[in-house]
Amino acid sequence: MIKAEAIDKVREDIITAAEEVFKKYGYLRVSMQDISKASGKGRSTLYYYFRNKMEVFDAVSHRLFSQLLKECQKVISPEATFVENIERYYTVKLRNLKKMITQYELVAEDLRQDPSLLAAKTTHKLQDNEIALLNNIIQWAQANNEIAQLSTEDSMFLSEIFVTAFKSFEQEIVIYNKLQNFEEKINWLVQILHKGLT
Repeated sequence: MIKAEAIDKVREDIITAAEEVFKKYGYLRVSMQDISKASGKGRSTLYYYFRNKMEVFDAVSHRLFSQLLKECQKVISPEATFVENIERYYTVKLRNLKKMITQYELVAEDLRQDPSLLAAKTTHKLQDNEIALLNNIIQWAQANNEIAQLSTEDSMFLSEIFVTAFKSFEQEIVIYNKLQNFEEKINWLVQILHKGLT
């Protein structure tokens, strides 16, 4: 048990050091040697946990997006309306994404140059977590008779559509710095969604 905890700590130390390296240099200019040096771990230790730089970057992204979803979860509740929950959720998500992009400006620049780097930055597990959060909002809205009753299958499908549709919207705002007044746009989109579901 102690050994597993020690292994986890070493991995987390590497990820923490890599966060700072990516902040400072972006993605493309960073090497495994840079991460090894910043973490104070030898290259053999680094390669024990991660096969390459992309795996380290994925681990950093996973940590950042996990923290982001926790922040989003804090602002939704069964007592709030459907419109309030969706609007709060996406406002907090987009504000935090913009803040993250500011902190990782050089990474963002690399992503603009090579959008394929962004392709798998949110793992299936994180995407499933986000779908579950949005499904909760839909379930609460049904329980409060705010929206039409949906089958379990349709509710899950709708949650998946939210995640997929908003992902493009998020990229336009965050990566390409479009739609400066995104909060107004969120309200407008949520009102349309709500009307379509009543």
